[in-house]
Amino acid sequence: MQILWISNMGPKPSAPVQGQFVEQQRQALPIPTAYHWMRWHSDSRINRLLKYPVWSLDFIWRYIFCRQRFDILHVHFYYPSIWLALLYKWLRHRSVRIVVTCHGSDIYQYQPAGHLYRWCARSVSQWIFTSPALQQAFFCQPQKAAVLSAGIASQYQHSQPLSLAGKDIDLLFVGTLNHNKGLDRLERVLPQLADKSICIIGQGPEAAKLADWQQRYPALRWLPSQTPAQLQQWYQRSKVLVSLSRQESFGLVMTEALACYTPVIATDTDGARAQLQPQFGWVLSQQQSEDALTSELLAALEHCWQLPADEYQCMQQAGRAYAQSQLLPVVVSQLMAIYQQLYQQRSTE
Repeated sequence: MQILWISNMGPKPSAPVQGQFVEQQRQALPIPTAYHWMRWHSDSRINRLLKYPVWSLDFIWRYIFCRQRFDILHVHFYYPSIWLALLYKWLRHRSVRIVVTCHGSDIYQYQPAGHLYRWCARSVSQWIFTSPALQQAFFCQPQKAAVLSAGIASQYQHSQPLSLAGKDIDLLFVGTLNHNKGLDRLERVLPQLADKSICIIGQGPEAAKLADWQQRYPALRWLPSQTPAQLQQWYQRSKVLVSLSRQESFGLVMTEALACYTPVIATDTDGARAQLQPQFGWVLSQQQSEDALTSELLAALEHCWQLPADEYQCMQQAGRAYAQSQLLPVVVSQLMAIYQQLYQQRSTE
């Protein structure tokens, strides 16, 4: 069984970890898998204009004009990545099976779905969605569909619990520094949290704000990037992770925090609804004004910080129990079962 993964994601200066979760999942598979991703990726204007033509030509050179033939193509981020899978099907292997994992904006940004978007879907053998709500947002409900997260690294299985009193970071924010991730919402609460220890980890188009914030709030620290092991330490040391996204199909950082015994406060998104329960998190409604959301966020933070030690520990344990079901070994075992089924179907035809 020969498998090729196709993804239009890849790291760039403003998003150095973009697509990293896809690569981690691929590496966790028990069999070797080829991978075509966005190797040429930057923030320049010329890159924005030419990256897809270069990415497509690179695919043709590497995988259309090569001797190796693949049985399964796994497309991460449905549209427009699906076109490369279709090109391979038409030119190299008519019986190839196509698996597609939808991650969020490949559905959200194509509503209502256009004719070509719908037409391409006919050739997909298996759909994977990162949350039930994302599946419901798709233009149709395919018969062959599964809900499966990208999974969190196996290292989180070895996280160590710290008590509420033993944690020295009051609030942790991890993610791309942009409008969708709610950086402006975090900015609104900072004046009321000037005495709190806040850690922000991430890069993005709005990173310039962080230097100013550090001048105004001495207790705030900003770390543009961290290794997975370092990130795990920050999760463990934090009393709560805050996710303020406007749209979030899954939100792996929430799962990672829960695996490190850290509760989560998040705005109401597909990802938050899929993961958070009252036993280990708080979900804030987005169907209200930004002022009201700010007030609700501050109240939730204060409630978390004032929890009795035993109640906080119960939240930690409940969140940890959920996160263990999202570890990569669990996810890839389900993924391999999908591959095996598709391969056996192809072999019997």
